[in-house]
Formats: sequence, structure tokens, C-alpha cells
Amino acid sequence: MKSIAVKPNISIEEAEEHYQLSSENYTIESGESHLAYYREKHPLYYQVLSNV
Repeated sequence: MKSIAVKPNISIEEAEEHYQLSSENYTIESGESHLAYYREKHPLYYQVLSNV
């Protein structure tokens, strides 16, 4: 995973909302968990959520 040195300028509420909205586009048939996909595709939001 890439290291993120930039502090995100987003709130925890914004990160949670983004995570929920992105799950609507995820299909289980892909064989990839939504969390793993989110960590890879949206690392700043994932960083905020994982630091709570």
C-alpha cells in the first residue's frame, strides 16, 4: 500500500458518507472486498476512517 504523507482536509462525517456512497457501486461478484477496494482507490478517505 502507498504511504500517505498528506494530512487529509476532510471530516470524519465526509469520509463516512463517501465510504457508504462508494459501496453502492461495489458488486460482490468482483471477488474483492469493498474495504480493500476503498483502501486502494480512496486512500485519503480510508486513512481518516482508519484513524478514528
